[in-house]
Amino acid sequence: MPYRLSTQFRTDAHGKPLTDSAQPSIEEAGRHYAARNYAEAERICLAIVARQPRHFDALHLLGVLCLEHRRLADAIGYLRQAERERPDEPQLHYHIGNALLALAMFDEAETEFRRSLTRRPTHFDSLNNLGNTLAGAGRHEEAIECYRQALSVRPDAAEALYNVGRSLFALERLEEATETFRGILARHQDVESRRLVDVYSVLCPVLVEQNRYDEALEVFRTVPADVADNPTIEWNESLTRLIVGDFADGWRKYESRFLVPAHDPPRPNAALLDLNDISGKRVLLFHEQGRGDMIQMARYAPLLAQRGAHVSIETYDDLTVLFSQLDAVEHVVGPLEDSPEHDLLTPLLSLPLVFHSELATIPGDVPYLRAPADRRAIWRKRLGETSTPRVGLMWRGAQHIPKRSVPIAALEPVLRQGGCEFHALQNDMPTADRDWLAENRAVRCHAAELADFADTAALIECMDLIISIDTSVAHLAGALGVPVWIMLPFSPDWRWLREREDSPWYPTARLFRQTRRGDWEDVIQRVAADLSLRFPHQPGG
Repeated sequence: MPYRLSTQFRTDAHGKPLTDSAQPSIEEAGRHYAARNYAEAERICLAIVARQPRHFDALHLLGVLCLEHRRLADAIGYLRQAERERPDEPQLHYHIGNALLALAMFDEAETEFRRSLTRRPTHFDSLNNLGNTLAGAGRHEEAIECYRQALSVRPDAAEALYNVGRSLFALERLEEATETFRGILARHQDVESRRLVDVYSVLCPVLVEQNRYDEALEVFRTVPADVADNPTIEWNESLTRLIVGDFADGWRKYESRFLVPAHDPPRPNAALLDLNDISGKRVLLFHEQGRGDMIQMARYAPLLAQRGAHVSIETYDDLTVLFSQLDAVEHVVGPLEDSPEHDLLTPLLSLPLVFHSELATIPGDVPYLRAPADRRAIWRKRLGETSTPRVGLMWRGAQHIPKRSVPIAALEPVLRQGGCEFHALQNDMPTADRDWLAENRAVRCHAAELADFADTAALIECMDLIISIDTSVAHLAGALGVPVWIMLPFSPDWRWLREREDSPWYPTARLFRQTRRGDWEDVIQRVAADLSLRFPHQPGG
């Protein structure tokens, strides 16, 4: 949790709340707060502040009430007013820290938690949330130390143990993270359901990250009934089942994605299709997730048309021209354009479930996408004629998922293959990559000329081979039927399955997997060796 509420009012020796004789209703506000009657507590506090603007307890409680309702700017305003009245109150600084943490203002939140701890060095919540602040800033080693201090105060606190595991996961200390989460589950009878959801939601991805898929699936089977229907847990299970090839359960559980908070929200009136009831119907397919997902599943749109549907697609602006090349798709619009008239609305990424796709029945015919003819002509003229094999390179995705990306300098063994002409397929890259390319001049860049995916498709169709990380360009090359070598991290995305070197989604793809976490050197050496065999350098050529 980003913060924990624990307002403390002044009490006498018998634990009874002290009240200001001039404003006795603060005690009543405190009772309403304790009873979770927050609206009445706020009404009373506002009345107090209206009569006495510098009333510390009322300002403090107003700040806490705003925190409870995520009105963070208001919370900070009230708490800062209270701070002027009592600047050394540790609980006040704890709550200010919580508000700043919720706003991801990590430096400022750290200051407030440390001020709180100055007077209460063993306050569990301040230690725990200081750890959350440091973790939010990416300072996970320091965060773990804070959590350890919190655990010295409350050794069995599941929230602090969970946070330790999260930071260990972030540091890729995966075995330690696994044992931490398993330790929490070993005494699940003492752990509240909400916290169990958190633990199960992260333990299984930790196991998957280690390619321990069978163990992850066993964990899913042991999830207690009162938390088993949580959408995040079901979503993670779907990804695990898909990567091991259990498509029947995988696609079904994949539908939970719209209930996961971090996912795209569901669309009103959207529903799964009944293939027996689409003939003559106008079907609108809508977008979600990333460009690669859309490109991968676009193969299903013509299959709907073959069953008599009138198919339209709503997709990202940079995919609209490319998707207009799909067979039998009648309309393609961007997300801000008016939707075509339709009878049925459904997510494109739900079509594998609708078609009951299994490994053996994935519609793998390629190409199912093609560059527009005018774009292809422009790019062929732009590149000119050559007898040298052309190789397109993609080493960093637009989302820049670090574990999937390869530093451009690391590709030097590939670039040394003298029998090839290399072209960057990136339309964006960091300055360091641009500087390296400018200095080494081994790759021809086209970033300024790539307006959308239709341009990228046309450039790819001019290549003899694509070498790419797992990103939308890899999907695009496969959808275009162009040979593509895809370099995968140790724990790949679900769609690449496990162990195999080919892909049922893309017959022209070849997969080069890391055999050790983070080790791109071995992958690149294998790619370079096979490239030299595929395109031998001819002396004098």
